[in-house]
Amino acid sequence: MQRYFVISVILFSATVSAQELTLAPWMTLRYNGELGAEAWYFPRTAPLESHPDNVNTAHGRLDLTWQFDAPLELRFNQRFQYDFENSDRNRYEIEDLYLDWFMPRFELRAGYQIFSWKTVESASHADFLNQTDLESDFLDADKLSELALRARFIPATQVEQVLEFYYFARHRSTRLPVGDNRFSFAGPVLNASDTYLYQADAGALRPQLALSYSRTVWDKIETRLFYFNGYNRFPGLLPVVSPDWRPAGPLSPDDGIYFRQEYRLVHKVGLTFQGELDAWLVKGELVHTNYQKELFNQLLQRVRPKFLAYTVGFERTFYSVLADNQDVGAILEVIGDTDTGKDAAELESFRPFRNHLFGGLRYTFSNISDRSLLFGGFFDYREGDWLFQVEYDERLTEVFKIKLTYTDLVADTAPLSQFGHTDRFIAELSYHF
Repeated sequence: MQRYFVISVILFSATVSAQELTLAPWMTLRYNGELGAEAWYFPRTAPLESHPDNVNTAHGRLDLTWQFDAPLELRFNQRFQYDFENSDRNRYEIEDLYLDWFMPRFELRAGYQIFSWKTVESASHADFLNQTDLESDFLDADKLSELALRARFIPATQVEQVLEFYYFARHRSTRLPVGDNRFSFAGPVLNASDTYLYQADAGALRPQLALSYSRTVWDKIETRLFYFNGYNRFPGLLPVVSPDWRPAGPLSPDDGIYFRQEYRLVHKVGLTFQGELDAWLVKGELVHTNYQKELFNQLLQRVRPKFLAYTVGFERTFYSVLADNQDVGAILEVIGDTDTGKDAAELESFRPFRNHLFGGLRYTFSNISDRSLLFGGFFDYREGDWLFQVEYDERLTEVFKIKLTYTDLVADTAPLSQFGHTDRFIAELSYHF
């Protein structure tokens, strides 16, 4: 019932031509959103007959902002997804539901929120404040909102500086792809929340904190220094073989082995940067992760990992290369960490990009359709594996947009080798208002 109510609200909003409504002399409502349909086709044969060859979904989004005649704003952003065959992928998510009180030098925002510290195009190590929905789309996961408080202070200095404090009241877990899902992990993984393990006695209610300091250097490079104390967002997977514990329902295979999610405590310290140097856009993320307690890795060895992960690169746009108003953008990024070369099973969790190059070309037509064609991919310079993607999108009218994508994965080494059958074509049509 809740899902259908949201759909009705979106359809009703789409019939109103204005995107700003005056509800009272002291209150204005701004809104936008979209409705769309998406079809996936997997050309390769799946390892299990239950894995689908096609995935068809409908989705929508509605973003509402109430602005008051005061330094106060209320945001309510929501989205839904409906899978016509696999109900495990059905979603109704509140992405933002918060009050924002702001002054010239101070801001306080409380409620469900989505944050972004990402500066790179490929594998981001700094964009970890929000959990992601891995069951819905493992390769392009949506963020999940977090119940949090964010305080921001902007000192009155000549160079803009921003101090931020984040408090997360409750940890949010993910759902991993299982069952009739092309991205299912090898072996059954339990998604029931009562089976999750936490390293802290308080479990999901253990407070999590983050600090951030941002400023501009050399007048052009935006930098951020940050610290985080809380749970790592991707869980460790612990095999359970004891006959004394069984999940409710027929999830246990014949040999009695299945996997539980364990959320581990970490300290994270990092730096991000992004800005222009002449005609080049330089960007990067460097994050050091230190686990607070010992844990079992995937080989069931007791370890206490610490490592530095990085993504650094550059981007440049070449204007009117082949014709007027047709531009080419080029990007190159290097991805790695200090555990590069280690066997994937020695790691504490799923870390697919540890020694990769990412490159891409985007050809854009600067016209009313915003047409663009993207070629890009990841290349493992140690093992030779690669993930390649071609993407075409165009605005058909002022309100309709089409997007076509093909993703090809050629991987012979873990951990990506288990997804070698997930090459897919994606066609998406969306209506925006």
